[in-house]
Amino acid sequence: MSLKAKILEFNARGGTPIELDKVLDGLLDQLIHKKVYDENLMALRDQTCDKLNIYRKDSGRNNAIIGMSGGIDSALTASMFRDAGYTVFGVTLPIEQHQDETMRGVEACEHLGINHLQVDLTEQFKIMCRALSHLDANLPAFERDETKDTLVRRGNIKARLRMLTLYNLASLHKGLVASTDNFSELAAGFWTLHGDVGDVAPIQSFTKSWEVPAVAEYQGIPESIILANPTDGLGIGNGDESQIGCSYLEFDIALLSELFDMREHIEDSQRAKEVFNIVDSRVGSATYKRNNPSNLNHPTQPNRYDLLGKLDNKLLRR
Repeated sequence: MSLKAKILEFNARGGTPIELDKVLDGLLDQLIHKKVYDENLMALRDQTCDKLNIYRKDSGRNNAIIGMSGGIDSALTASMFRDAGYTVFGVTLPIEQHQDETMRGVEACEHLGINHLQVDLTEQFKIMCRALSHLDANLPAFERDETKDTLVRRGNIKARLRMLTLYNLASLHKGLVASTDNFSELAAGFWTLHGDVGDVAPIQSFTKSWEVPAVAEYQGIPESIILANPTDGLGIGNGDESQIGCSYLEFDIALLSELFDMREHIEDSQRAKEVFNIVDSRVGSATYKRNNPSNLNHPTQPNRYDLLGKLDNKLLRR
């Protein structure tokens, strides 16, 4: 099977083949030709695991705590920490979550042979929403007719409750919390500040449309997880792609084309223009997330952060 056919296969949803607009299809061909979409999966996997192994030895943290959503990103992340020599604790954290998503998280832990823990935070989530009701009267309305803004705020509380739980477990086990987000999510801002960001992010440079599923397949992740419809697990919408406004493949083609200055001919296609506008809007509106916290330089000694970084490097070498 050709690389392009494999990419399209990974991005089919519910068995329905994905169809690309002719301009986006042509851009995909160019990205494959430039090896931006590359088949060297062994190098991706091995070099990432090597870096995780170095981090483990430098930090002295041998235990990795990972929130297992039932999706491909957390399963792939867990497999890499396992292969880098960590003792991995996969934690399912259901909050008003579809049962099949939770069960896929359990399945991933069993398949990978890692420790599994489950913490149902549904009641704690409801308590938190009620506690904040005097500030935000819509939070405790647990029906499914909330506005999107309310759903987003409720989703952010879910994500931050989960991260609070993961960091407590990391403290208990003298370990670290793994980030499971990928490059496409990073660019799109499709994550919650202080709710998705852990200590180490092994797949944050991997594209959702190719590198994540391809390396996951290489790692032996079950097909049921690889091909599952990507969701945020927060109950905000009908999956990631419906919220973003395009498929991950379309998003990645436009994003990578922007990064490699390949915007030619997009004016020839209404769909291409729409997707590029989605990418520009998403990436632009998420800059503050990727630069968080925004550290302001000292007014009279602006090199303090640089000096602290030098001290960090000196101490690491001792």
